[in-house]
Amino acid sequence: MPTPPRSLSQVTVCLLLLGVLGFAMSAQYAIGMPPLLKADEKQHAAYAIVLSQGVLPTIDTNTPADPVRYPQFAEALFGLDEPRRDIWVANHPPLFYVMSLPLVWLGDAVGNVGVTLLGMRLLNALGYALSIILVGLLARELVPRRRVVPVLAAAMVLGCGAVTYDGGAIYNDGWGMVAASMTLLLGFRMIREGVTRDRLVWATVAGVAAASFRSTGLVAVLVLGGCVLAALWLRDPTMRTFRRGVLLAVRIGLAPVVVIGWFYVRNIMLYGDATASAALFEKFSRQTHGDTLFQLVNPELYLHLYGSLWADDVIPKIWIVAAAATLAVTVTGMVLDVNAKARPRPDGVMRRVVIPGPEPTLLERRLELAVRALMGIYCVIIIVNLASFHAGGGWIHARYAVPFLPVIAALTSLALLRVGRRWVRGDDEERVDLRITLYAAVAFVVSAMVAHLHIQQRIDGPADASWLFALIAADLVMFLAAAYVTAQLRRRLRPEVFGLTARAEANSSPAGHLATSHLSPR
Repeated sequence: MPTPPRSLSQVTVCLLLLGVLGFAMSAQYAIGMPPLLKADEKQHAAYAIVLSQGVLPTIDTNTPADPVRYPQFAEALFGLDEPRRDIWVANHPPLFYVMSLPLVWLGDAVGNVGVTLLGMRLLNALGYALSIILVGLLARELVPRRRVVPVLAAAMVLGCGAVTYDGGAIYNDGWGMVAASMTLLLGFRMIREGVTRDRLVWATVAGVAAASFRSTGLVAVLVLGGCVLAALWLRDPTMRTFRRGVLLAVRIGLAPVVVIGWFYVRNIMLYGDATASAALFEKFSRQTHGDTLFQLVNPELYLHLYGSLWADDVIPKIWIVAAAATLAVTVTGMVLDVNAKARPRPDGVMRRVVIPGPEPTLLERRLELAVRALMGIYCVIIIVNLASFHAGGGWIHARYAVPFLPVIAALTSLALLRVGRRWVRGDDEERVDLRITLYAAVAFVVSAMVAHLHIQQRIDGPADASWLFALIAADLVMFLAAAYVTAQLRRRLRPEVFGLTARAEANSSPAGHLATSHLSPR
């Protein structure tokens, strides 16, 4: 008897829709912003151009400034001092710039470097759009029994104005986040479903890519090793299993060393450390901001990092109000949730939430705890590195807050589901969750569009009048995408649609469930 075809779950479709809208918004910025407007764009684009000429640049390599061949660079570099005319981002691994080589060759073929610049912006926009989807998938791993959390988490990320704004620039952060998130996601899936050969292979490939995009990807590889060890040990806590887990973790860690380790060795030989941080601080005469420990206990670091997701660069500072409101709702909701579990009430925000389905076993609870603990370790290592970077004189940008988005978005989603019960009532907990998710997701979409229009007022229009038609078309596509996504969220988050999909998945065969569990809403 043939197996009936399986369709994507409503959760997965909602995540894809939000990712498409994120790409549309970032693409509009990519088209509308003048070339090389944002900080570091010149250097990231120049890295790819110099690499296309067969040279791996250093932080002291000059940015191409031929006014005939690269007029945009010549204009952007005019008046800058010598250090800022160099490709100081050459401390980053080269994978993003290797991906950009076809765009450089295309620009050379048509004799217009603007094609390369726009292409690299759109490449990064695609990475940020995929990151929105992956944040939702990671949130599902952190909160597996609340099926609407992935949708709320992805919508919350879309509502952060700086995410789609940075997605429209030439940065390697988008694809760096994609690779690191995929590494973590595959590691968490191994914890929940077991270690298999295929999962190990794909997780190792993702880890190598993460380390080849940005140095922070090495942290994801470290956590991946911990995931493999936890996945084996929690199911069979014997010394033999422990030794096997350590051996597999070491092999996973050696893969990036073999593939991209040469680049970090090169950095050590050229600059004295693997990330060239000290050399860059000296190059730009940066002033220190205390030591790492001071920054780790400094509340301003965390508030600045969190607020930058809504108000960074040229984004009007009024949007810090959105950050403050979201933080207030998150803290309030989490406090209420803890209190409700300790002292539940029969109704309102303090009532006990009964999640449908069987209670998790002891092993499932331990696996869930392992996932959260390893995600916490990942965030702690990243924040320590960030505190060290800031203490040495580095600046804080919204791009540096992106690795924390899965945790931030998951906590905000749980808080919204708790606070939303103040206004949304009902006997069926899943129906209440769906209604809260729909209202909150649409609110985040509207907030994202309003922020987008506000930000547009702070950046110039296209540098060339020939881009005017493309800009108008991009605006139109963005608004149509927002309207379509809103309508689809309203349809797909209806209980009868969402519930039917869940029941269909529950009735599927165990083999089919294991094969496609990453698509189920759980």
